[in-house]
Amino acid sequence: MMCCKPKQSIRRWPLLLMLVFTFTATQAPASEQHTRDFFADNVLPLSDPEHLSPLYDAIGERRFVLLGESTHGTHEYYYWRANISRELITNHGFSFIAVEGDWNAIYQLNDFVKLRDAAGDNAAIDARALLRNHSIRWPRWMWVNEDFADFLDWLRTHNAELPMEQRVGVFGIDMQDPQDSMEHVLDWFQHNDTSNYPQVADAYRRILDFPEAFRGYAQHLVHGGERLNNQMALAAELLHDQLDGTPADADKATWVARENALVAKRAEAQFHGATQQGPESWNARARFMHEALLRLAKRHGEESRGIVWAHNTHVGDSSATGMSHRGEVNIGHLLRASEGEDNVFIVGFGTNQGSVIASSDWGGEQREMTVIPAHPESYEGLLHQSGITQGLFVFDDAARQGDLLTPRHQRAIGVIYRPPNEAYVPTILTRRYDSFIYVDETQALKPL
Repeated sequence: MMCCKPKQSIRRWPLLLMLVFTFTATQAPASEQHTRDFFADNVLPLSDPEHLSPLYDAIGERRFVLLGESTHGTHEYYYWRANISRELITNHGFSFIAVEGDWNAIYQLNDFVKLRDAAGDNAAIDARALLRNHSIRWPRWMWVNEDFADFLDWLRTHNAELPMEQRVGVFGIDMQDPQDSMEHVLDWFQHNDTSNYPQVADAYRRILDFPEAFRGYAQHLVHGGERLNNQMALAAELLHDQLDGTPADADKATWVARENALVAKRAEAQFHGATQQGPESWNARARFMHEALLRLAKRHGEESRGIVWAHNTHVGDSSATGMSHRGEVNIGHLLRASEGEDNVFIVGFGTNQGSVIASSDWGGEQREMTVIPAHPESYEGLLHQSGITQGLFVFDDAARQGDLLTPRHQRAIGVIYRPPNEAYVPTILTRRYDSFIYVDETQALKPL
């Protein structure tokens, strides 16, 4: 999120807000002993994928399953999300996966997992070869790693047994590389709609000609310059008109171009929000993720079911955290509000200590870093004190009553990690998530 005052420089926009939220409770929080007892009494074993059966029973027929992570560089989170996703795809009819990755970059992985590249001269031998040569931006380790490669290889093998229309795709629902999306849109117009290409190119050039493109545009706004939101909406409107009334599975290339145009449109809103006081920048990104997810579901049909991989800060319902006091929303909150809680199941993840892949600075070198023990009064600290090494929690109505409904801090590590300075989000755990997976000591991802 970005937030700045007029006449300040625009900071780079991190994947996770590096602030500690404030939260004022209306009643005394549950005692530490009470919370430790709750964890000890309700933990389910989790040492084997077969132990996830209670999770699938709780998911039932819900249409959307959101799988979190409390860091962007932890092996165990990818491992368990992959196991859950394999089961949901294989035995529960889930149709697609949406990840916290950029739309255009992640969409290019679809040809691989759906075997559209099988006959091509440049067909990837396996996911590792594909990812190593992929133009995914920093932080590359989020997707260019051993665990994600293993999952892509599995998904490709699974899809090989299915007709094309039933194959499960992987999609990015983030918008942090708008220039890549704009290049895709310009290419589409140049080859498919030459009459409108000049005006789209001119509209996009208004942004791209600024130093550092969108960041230069934000500085332009800070100094009182004209907002260019109408120009950035033009391509999306033209593409929407071409798709209007067509079947959901028609004209894939136009649909992909429209999605990329919407990335650019929302990116303008995010950078405009970065020049204002308040949550506008964060919320522009959150609303795009929510809208992109719903468009994917519509594209896949009324009976489709979707899985999301994203940080806890995006999937864990923001209304059950200190984020709500800042006016901030996220996918979990927006999806529960738009689709109903009975259609959404949210799984959070947490750890006490271990190692993680992260960087000390935005755009900096990836490093394996030590995750210091969590604050003793945080959820992770109390889980550690409860003696739980690894476990699954599924929250029922009883867990959403009484003094457990008062907030306690939950740790959040993004792509930037600078211990001992850490971010904690005041959280009502049993309302933020429907289920929680805890691993006391975790290991870093292995980047390719």
